[in-house]
Amino acid sequence: MSKKKRFFTVDEANAVVPLLLKDVPQLQKLLQSLTRNFPDVKKARDNVQWNGGSIQGVDYLSCVLQLNYMMGNLESKGCILKGIPEGLVDFPSLRDGKEVYLCWKAPEQRIEYYHDIHAGFAGRQRI
Repeated sequence: MSKKKRFFTVDEANAVVPLLLKDVPQLQKLLQSLTRNFPDVKKARDNVQWNGGSIQGVDYLSCVLQLNYMMGNLESKGCILKGIPEGLVDFPSLRDGKEVYLCWKAPEQRIEYYHDIHAGFAGRQRI
């Protein structure tokens, strides 16, 4: 059974912005932590053929699970995470009968832009 796609009005997307302002910086920190704070995990991954392990494995997994949980929470609200490092989030919307994305970039305080679904961030236009 397919899930019906949610389309946001500007007001509905703006109602999610306070959550984005709180969660996106946390997601960015978690992602940075995964790439910077677990060098032992990389060694273990490189040595997996020799049954390598890592004392950082539990902390790494905890960070991954927290990142996945937060991403899932935002996606369950209908948000499309386009780039965590850049702080980009899109919201499906309809404009003049055509599907577009309302576009938010951290730390914007409200939704002021949209773009064609194929244009991406470079195609942002003011609402």
